[in-house]
Amino acid sequence: MKWIRRLLVGLLVLVAVLGATAVLLPRLVDSDTLRSMLIVAARSHTGRELTVDGDIRVAVLPRPAVVLPRLALADADGFGPEPFASLDGARANLRLWPLLRGRLQVASVEVERPQLRLTVDAAGRSNWGDLLPEPQAEATPAPASSEPGIAASLAGRVGIGRMRVNGGDLLWTDRRSGRWARVRDLDVAISGLDPGRPIPLTASATLETGDPVRSVQLDLETDVQWSGEALWHARALKLDAIVAGAPLRGQLPFRLTGEASFDPAQSRLALQDLTLAGDPLSLAGDLTVAQAGDGPVVGAQLRMQRLDVRALAQQMGVELATADAEVLRQISGSLELRADAGQVNLARMELAVDGSQWRGSARVRDFAQPAIRFELEGDGLDLDRYLPPTPASGSAKPGEASELAASDVAVAASPADVLRRAARHDVQGTVTVGSLKLRGIATQNLSLQVRSGRGRLALEPVSTALYGGALEASARVDASGRGDPRLRLKLSATDVSIAPLLLALADQDVLQGRFTAGVEVSGIAATGDALLRSLNGTARLNGTDGVLKGINPDRSICQARAAIDAARGREVEPCDPSPDARFSVLRMSGPIKAGVWRSEDLMVEQVRFRPDRFYRITGTGTLDLVSTEIDYRLRAASVRRGADGASQEDVREAPVPLRVRGRPGAFTVQPELKDVLRDEALRRLQEKLESTPDGDDEEAPAKQLLRGLFGR
Repeated sequence: MKWIRRLLVGLLVLVAVLGATAVLLPRLVDSDTLRSMLIVAARSHTGRELTVDGDIRVAVLPRPAVVLPRLALADADGFGPEPFASLDGARANLRLWPLLRGRLQVASVEVERPQLRLTVDAAGRSNWGDLLPEPQAEATPAPASSEPGIAASLAGRVGIGRMRVNGGDLLWTDRRSGRWARVRDLDVAISGLDPGRPIPLTASATLETGDPVRSVQLDLETDVQWSGEALWHARALKLDAIVAGAPLRGQLPFRLTGEASFDPAQSRLALQDLTLAGDPLSLAGDLTVAQAGDGPVVGAQLRMQRLDVRALAQQMGVELATADAEVLRQISGSLELRADAGQVNLARMELAVDGSQWRGSARVRDFAQPAIRFELEGDGLDLDRYLPPTPASGSAKPGEASELAASDVAVAASPADVLRRAARHDVQGTVTVGSLKLRGIATQNLSLQVRSGRGRLALEPVSTALYGGALEASARVDASGRGDPRLRLKLSATDVSIAPLLLALADQDVLQGRFTAGVEVSGIAATGDALLRSLNGTARLNGTDGVLKGINPDRSICQARAAIDAARGREVEPCDPSPDARFSVLRMSGPIKAGVWRSEDLMVEQVRFRPDRFYRITGTGTLDLVSTEIDYRLRAASVRRGADGASQEDVREAPVPLRVRGRPGAFTVQPELKDVLRDEALRRLQEKLESTPDGDDEEAPAKQLLRGLFGR
């Protein structure tokens, strides 16, 4: 039984040694000495003073432990008395038996309320710049070593059973711009910290920034592992975020999942199989962030399964008033982009928006003075679905419309302000759309180019198919001066069916036929009546085989003659029952001044009710573009078309002056027959005086007069 006795003696000796160590070691390790060592080390590595508020305690039993009191590292000179970094306390518990076997095993580490203040002063100087290593001249890289790195050499020999950071706080402030950001309530928990094995990691924090304050509550869960070649991988990454604060009405939750890898040597972070899901948004893809010479470089290939812009706007307190309440609810597609400190390049974009397919690319360079280039192509766009709804007739209460209009004027920026802002930016791009609908106007194969910069904005050339014809246009805005922006517009339309165009533009069915038009005007870039009243320039209009509704000179002349015939007891010829005039040719042109178009060469060939006859109507007049009121003085001459197709003025019918006035839908046509009757009476009197007083011939001039006046 001697071996039992020896074992008991050995155990007693070991217990005695451990007991003596537990009693004597805390007394042998002087707290003041440790404090001085920490202060000297901090001063040597940072050049700053470290404040140690309390004793540093070392314990052996019940387990080896080191306990630190509150520590505070002074801020850089000129940044105030608040510490640059601090913590309220820390404790590290070691495992004894692995330590005796040459392995450093930390049972747990706890850090209480670590705080870090990062500040940029008004001169642009940071309070952490002096802590960064001095940049070294580039040298020939050393050949790769076959020896394992630090993490590999420590794998299995050094480990931490549990590590916790409680109540961390990080504050970044830029005194130049007043911007700030804060990470508060930072809690981090790490279990089984062994470089050779997956390390479970959980963390939570709240990120705050801005005025008013906007916040993001973050919860992270993942496994982190070193995989050789200085690469760290985060597998089964799950990040929950809750966004709150202005302009959001409530909370907006998101969840990010995927895998991440970080290469410290290349300063490169990669997210693979990324998914971002929330109420208004769902996307997937890959994201890479790397450090380059001028700053970070971001590359992304993303697939967007769903984006509900309307729901997102509601979350932000914005109500989208659109004619179609279902638009902007379903947007999906893919995009590929690259961004760095100097530019953003959207190399590829393919989107499905409310049933329309879009693709294109865009580039933005120099964020201080952005230069934007883009190309956009779509198969169709109904802009009327996205415009504000038209209020129902009579739905507004008395006075409500004027109040709403005043409110809109007070809130909305003026067109001049919008154009000035747009013209300042350097923008060039092209847009092509297979079909476009705006304010009821339907076009096909629209193509336009946009250019702006230095106070000027141009849309040219613009081309599109329009109601069976073609339209080409250009618009230029000069907002470089101090006055109102100036607009210059050129428009050329060929063989356009005018009826559906006018119906869409003004909800008026007053004209039919195919027309060719040309307009060149300039004015003030405004809206509504102010724009129309400022226009000056020229316009021309040519039409064929059409109908002018609400105006029928043939009918008006016939009815006037019929009234005279009826009063004289003569037979009345039937008149055209239609209030509309059919024409084979319509031509007019002239200058536009202050929003009034004056035509000096109006010519219309109206098909008459009587066969083989038509009126050639000529004259002058005005069209007020603001009030849409016309006032024309015309001359209607009867023309007979012969069997050979030749036409000549019918001398048996005297030309009739006409006065046409009114607005669309309320035109009045007034034949001025009093002048005709007066001229014919004078001619008849002259014929009587010149004729021989013969009874048989006395009635001849009267008959000739009646035939000339009434076509008999």
